[in-house]
Amino acid sequence: MKIGIAGPMSLKLLEYNFEKGANLPIGYDFPLISMLVNALLRRGHEVVAYTTSMGIEQPVVYEGKNLTICITKRRRRHAGRDLFRLERRGLVELMRKYPVDIIHAHWSYEFAWAALDTGIPTLVTLHDDALTILKHCFDSYRFLRLAINYIVLHRARYLSVVSQYLFNKLSRKNKKKARIIPNFYSELLEESSTKPVNKSSFILSVCNGFSRRKNVTAALKAFSIIRKKRPDIGYHLVGDGMESDGPAYEYAAKNRLEEGVSFIGSLSYIEIIEKIKKAMVLLHPSREEACSMVIIEAMALGTPVVGGRYSGGVPFQLEKDNAGVLCDIDSPEDTARGVLKTLSDSESAQSLISRAKKFAEENFAQEAVVQAYIDYYKEILNKS
Repeated sequence: MKIGIAGPMSLKLLEYNFEKGANLPIGYDFPLISMLVNALLRRGHEVVAYTTSMGIEQPVVYEGKNLTICITKRRRRHAGRDLFRLERRGLVELMRKYPVDIIHAHWSYEFAWAALDTGIPTLVTLHDDALTILKHCFDSYRFLRLAINYIVLHRARYLSVVSQYLFNKLSRKNKKKARIIPNFYSELLEESSTKPVNKSSFILSVCNGFSRRKNVTAALKAFSIIRKKRPDIGYHLVGDGMESDGPAYEYAAKNRLEEGVSFIGSLSYIEIIEKIKKAMVLLHPSREEACSMVIIEAMALGTPVVGGRYSGGVPFQLEKDNAGVLCDIDSPEDTARGVLKTLSDSESAQSLISRAKKFAEENFAQEAVVQAYIDYYKEILNKS
């Protein structure tokens, strides 16, 4: 089976071996799609990866034995004004020039729209709910993304969603053509999770964007409470907007919340994994997530997670308090209590870690999730 994977991907994480070598352009900071490509390659499938990059002016293609990477230009600004017409056109041209049996498009936006335009059998995976995103970030860009989402959902014949939470957001019509297949953690983490790790004295949050939805302001307030009882504990903030001169720092400094906080900013995937392994607690302050990758990775690596009781798919990921600590993430006091509870009772924390690892293995292991996708591909092709 020749499979096309379309979506934002971390190009540096792709397992390629081109004879002439390849200096791949800038991709996205999203490893999951790259991990899916790699998993399919390891299972003997031929894969064509379709993506976009701001680092090129003309389309580029890298061809290897079983992997072809097709990259078209992504504009730095104003791409949403014409509903990503330039990006969609570039993707469609590459998809038709380098065709596959089936395209698996991620997110219900420009990549999915382009795949549907080719006429090639297409599976669209939803990683978020466009209307919910708009409610949290009310601007013209998200409104245009919502319009694209409606076009894609209307046209798509086959859908998957990464959580029951997202499935519940679908219309009755769209539920009939959707199934739930969650995100997964890399099988490489299984090796890391068996090795002993010396935990360092810090709490970690990985948040991309200083927005209302990511809720870093409440996390900073919670840490100021935690620090009064545990002055030995630091707080590491990782992700876009978390830099030492970024908006998270500016807010913290203005409100005198910066003491004990390390504003680290963006890191590579490997560096983030190392941070998660060494953290005493992963604090996930987001108000809404469909199926958080960093929560899955923390569970697999043996780091306790504190997350929001009402934060979309988070309660399921933490098995309703059995595989993590749920709190009112909008209450700094309740969030601080959740973190302090985890820090103060090592025996309880170890029990929590064991339950979390077991739940992650049963629900988010790479082998089962990738096989579920492969089975779905075959089913779609049999119907096409």
